[in-house]
Amino acid sequence: MTSQSPSGAPPLKPSARRITIQAALNQVVSQEAHRNELQLSYVRAGVLFISLLLDLAVFLFPQVLLGKDYVPPTVVIISVCANLFALGLVAILRQGLSMEALQRWQVIIPIFDNLLLWAFITNIWRVMGATQPLILTNVVAFCSLVAVSGGLRLSRRAAVLTSLLALVNFGYAAVLFQLNLALALFAGITVLGTGFLGMRMAVIVRRHVKNESGRVLMAQFLPKTVVEAAFESPLDLLQQPQKCSVTVVVTDLRDFTHFAEALDPQTALDFLNRYQGVLATIVERHGGWVDKFMGDGMLAVFGAPDPLENHARSALTAATAMVREVKQISPLAMGVGVHSGPVVAGCLGTAGRLEFTVIGDTVNVAARLEALTKTLGHPLLVSETTYQQAGSFPLQSLGRHGLRGRAQTLELFTLK
Repeated sequence: MTSQSPSGAPPLKPSARRITIQAALNQVVSQEAHRNELQLSYVRAGVLFISLLLDLAVFLFPQVLLGKDYVPPTVVIISVCANLFALGLVAILRQGLSMEALQRWQVIIPIFDNLLLWAFITNIWRVMGATQPLILTNVVAFCSLVAVSGGLRLSRRAAVLTSLLALVNFGYAAVLFQLNLALALFAGITVLGTGFLGMRMAVIVRRHVKNESGRVLMAQFLPKTVVEAAFESPLDLLQQPQKCSVTVVVTDLRDFTHFAEALDPQTALDFLNRYQGVLATIVERHGGWVDKFMGDGMLAVFGAPDPLENHARSALTAATAMVREVKQISPLAMGVGVHSGPVVAGCLGTAGRLEFTVIGDTVNVAARLEALTKTLGHPLLVSETTYQQAGSFPLQSLGRHGLRGRAQTLELFTLK
C-alpha cells in the first residue's frame, strides 16, 4: 500500500531535488548550445548566399572569371539547394528546440555541413582540375573551420563527429588533388588538430557555463553577496566576518517527533520537505534567507549579509505569513520566535566542512522566544525590540516575561 504525505500531496522521490538541479544545469548548457547553433546558422546562411552570388557569376561569365569556356549548371543548382536548406535551418532554430531535438540536430547539421564541403571540393575539382594549389589551401582552411565549429555545439559527440567528417573530406580532397603523402599527412594533422581544439573548447565552455549556472543555483541557498564572494574572492569570505544588525526568525513544528513515529521514514521526509519548502519560499519572498534547517525547525535571517531596509518589518510579515500558510498544509501547530539585534555573519567550521551562518545573542533570544510559544500558547512571539523597529504592526502585548538563561525580562508581542 502506497503511503501518502499528511498534507495530501504525493510523496517526492528521494533524489528529486538532485535530479532537478542536474536537469537545470543541463538545460542551461543546452540553451547555450542552441544559441551557438543559431549563430552558426546565420554565418552559414550568409556565407552560402555570398557563395551563390559567386557561383552565378562564374556560371554566367566563365571565360572572364576563370578562363573557362563552360561551367556546369550543377554548381548553381547545388548552391541554390544549400541556401534553401540553410535558410530552413535558421527558421527551425529560431523557433526553439527541446534538448532532445537539439541533440538530434547536432548530428544532422554536421552531416549537412560536410556534405556541402564534399560538394564544394567535388565541383572545384571538376571545374578547376587538380593543379590549383591555392584551391587546395582553401580546402584545408574550410575543413579546419568545419572541424573547429563542432566545439560550439558543447557536445563531445557532435564535436567528434564534425571533426571526423571534416577529416574524411580532407582525405577525399587529397585523393582528388593527388596530394603527396607527406603534405597530406601534414595538412591532415592540421585539420585534426583544429578539431581537437574545438573539442577542448567545448569542454572549457561547458565548464564555464556550468560554473555560471552553479552560481545561480547557489543563490537559491545562500545570500547573493556570499555566492559572489565564494566565486570571486573565497579567501575574503573566510577571513572577514561581518557585524550586522538583523532580525532572526526561529521556527519549530510542535510534536513532530511523536507525529513521525506513525509514518514511514520516506513519508515523514516528504512531509518535512513540503513544510520547509513553504517556509523557505516565504522567507525568500520577503527578502530574507534560510541560514539552516534543524530537522523540523528553521533559522532565517533578515538583513545580513545583504542589507535590508526595515528588516524587522519584513521578518514580521514573513512570520505572520508562515503561521497562516502552515495552518493550510500541516496538522501540527508551529511556534515562531522573532527578535532583532546585532550578530556576526561569517564562515564557521574547518577546512573540511564550512558553513556560512550568523552567531550572537540575538539568535539565542529568538530561539528562546520560539520555545516559549508552547508555554504561553501563542504560535508567534515577537520581542519588544523587533516590535519597535517594525513600526506600526498589528500585534498585541503579552506583558513582560522572563527567558531561560536571561536575568532581564522582555515585553513580548503576538498576533491580535
